[in-house]
Amino acid sequence: MGAALHLAHAHQPAPPKQRKPKRKGGGDGGKFAEYASRIYQDDRANAETRSLLLAIAYVITMVPLDDDRNVWKETAKAIGRPRLAHRGSVRDLVRGDIPAYEPPGRRYGDDPMDKLCAGPRVRPHPDGPDDWRNTEKVCGARAQEKVIEKDPVTGWHTNRWFCPRHRDHLLRVREQVRAQNEAAPEPIPNKGGLLPCYFDSDWVRVYSWGLGWDWTPPSYGYRADDWPVPGRDLNPVVQRARLRLVLGGSDLGAE
Repeated sequence: MGAALHLAHAHQPAPPKQRKPKRKGGGDGGKFAEYASRIYQDDRANAETRSLLLAIAYVITMVPLDDDRNVWKETAKAIGRPRLAHRGSVRDLVRGDIPAYEPPGRRYGDDPMDKLCAGPRVRPHPDGPDDWRNTEKVCGARAQEKVIEKDPVTGWHTNRWFCPRHRDHLLRVREQVRAQNEAAPEPIPNKGGLLPCYFDSDWVRVYSWGLGWDWTPPSYGYRADDWPVPGRDLNPVVQRARLRLVLGGSDLGAE
């Protein structure tokens, strides 16, 4: 009986092999070159954001995909393993592109008067007439307190620092800008928002994933191309074509 059963099963046809889904996309070097040229010429992008933009453009145009949900995993492969676990991962790079306003002094060296007194110079500085404190006619001593002045059009901040000897100037300036600051609009974002300029996707969800909690876009929108440009009659940047980056259920698990 056992042998008969064994032979009967042996003569049954083998189940058909499941075919792997057909790989799609990839190999469009011309499209990648077009986007790479735009990315390299975009002076709004720093090195980290540029590397992420190039990696995503490469994956979408050059890498054959079984499913669009693999875009982020392939992007992580293209970028490579970061030297530090918390620096340079896809999630960290996405977090760095979240639209925001970064006030002066947040990063060292972006304001020559950062933490230096802007009070008027009473006596010439002994370093000579060409010394910047004499040419600018400012105190220039190390300062402890500041007044934030907000631009009435852009909402951007300017820090006015004062040392203890110029505290009376600090109080005077603080009162002078009080009404202007209260009426100033929400600051126009000055960093991030470049990913949506090149790729269409659910960016509120993507930025929330990068941040680690629900994120609400600024009133100006999450795309840097939509933000008013100070000095250009506050007109937004001209829109250009964008590649489609489709998100799936498990798409955002890649690091």
